[in-house]
Amino acid sequence: MSAKQKTIIEDASINFRLSPELKEWITNEAKKENKSISNYLRDHFESYKKGDLYTEDVDYYKNTSFINSTSFLQLIAFVFSKRNNESCTASTKQMNDYISTIKQLPNENIPEDIITEFDKVLMDLIRVKNTGSAIIMTTFQFCKSSFTEPGFNYDLLEKYLLVDLKAYTIIKIS
Repeated sequence: MSAKQKTIIEDASINFRLSPELKEWITNEAKKENKSISNYLRDHFESYKKGDLYTEDVDYYKNTSFINSTSFLQLIAFVFSKRNNESCTASTKQMNDYISTIKQLPNENIPEDIITEFDKVLMDLIRVKNTGSAIIMTTFQFCKSSFTEPGFNYDLLEKYLLVDLKAYTIIKIS
């Protein structure tokens, strides 16, 4: 525990009751930070008063708001739906929304290899969108592999969403 601070006579004190479970939790948290219970609680109250008690958590959620957005989720659903059906079933507005979402990726905290995969989708969306009235009979190519062009790497995206992103979340929140 850290050295006890001298109490000045003018310092105010507050006494209140806690459940045994809460007291045990506070005691353990104070020990982790090598602080007395009094210093631990005082620091938390001061952080709360300043408004920075949860600054790290707020910053984390600001940094992941795009990944948790409806537009990103819709893009992911679209990309995975093309695994089984490469026909164009999207409206021009939906394609414009997907294009807009993909264009935001470089500004977000997303790995470069994932952005590269979405570039394949972007180019294909632009190609299909520019076919005009024949859009219904057009198929997407990003989901297919050929001898000259590798298709979209679904395994890479799946690993990012299910493993890498989850690990980042666990590390950041813990």
